[in-house]
Amino acid sequence: MMLKVFFYLHIAGLALIGVGLYLLLFTDLTQQVSGMVAVSSALGLGGVLISPYPVVKFITWSQRQD
Repeated sequence: MMLKVFFYLHIAGLALIGVGLYLLLFTDLTQQVSGMVAVSSALGLGGVLISPYPVVKFITWSQRQD
């Protein structure tokens, strides 16, 4: 059950990174300070959200090895 929660958070983080990269590369939103804050927040939150899933996946894998 807990692995599913982290999986969905991982997907949401990837989506936020995708949105942040789109805004960074294909718009001129980053020419203003508010746009810089929006892009950096999307990329930062996306990075934070994708981080725990591989760790939890490894922990569950290592517990099954016993």
